[in-house]
Amino acid sequence: MSAAASLPLDSHLNAYHASKDFMDVYSGDLTGRPDLIECDIRVLAKHMTTIDMPWAQGLLKLRDRLAKTVNLKSTDDLASEAPLKPLNEVGPEDRIAFFKVYEVRENEILLGEDDWHQDFRLSVFRQLKPDPKVFVSTCCKRHNFFGYAYLAAILPAHKMLVKQSIDNALKRPLVH
Repeated sequence: MSAAASLPLDSHLNAYHASKDFMDVYSGDLTGRPDLIECDIRVLAKHMTTIDMPWAQGLLKLRDRLAKTVNLKSTDDLASEAPLKPLNEVGPEDRIAFFKVYEVRENEILLGEDDWHQDFRLSVFRQLKPDPKVFVSTCCKRHNFFGYAYLAAILPAHKMLVKQSIDNALKRPLVH
């Protein structure tokens, strides 16, 4: 079961995050999931960010339709930029689904996107000791009123989506 958490001190998202930014962090227990503990971090990131909930897919489609009216990037536009290469070869500037890769480390990957209203980063951080856990953290740098309004509008769904995505990922088999 996912739970609110604190960003691990050795996460590279700490260097991106400023005090005025929005940040949330959720974690899930990796005990009993050696496949998620031992896989490449890019494979874990794809697994953790796969949206396999019909309600969330519907919300993303609605978001994309509305986004085009205010010149925001759609998830389909972004996903079309994903490289045709093996996941374990994906690096900075490539994409995992619709997320741009900013940094890849052994146990953390920073994903995100920069746009005119806000920039965001998503960290998938794997802690091996003392207890194996995965942390999924989001940091948003809002640039203007629309960035604040956009985040306020999506925040309830965002929190449900992240928590349920973690819970679902920890229950389903790893496919890569």
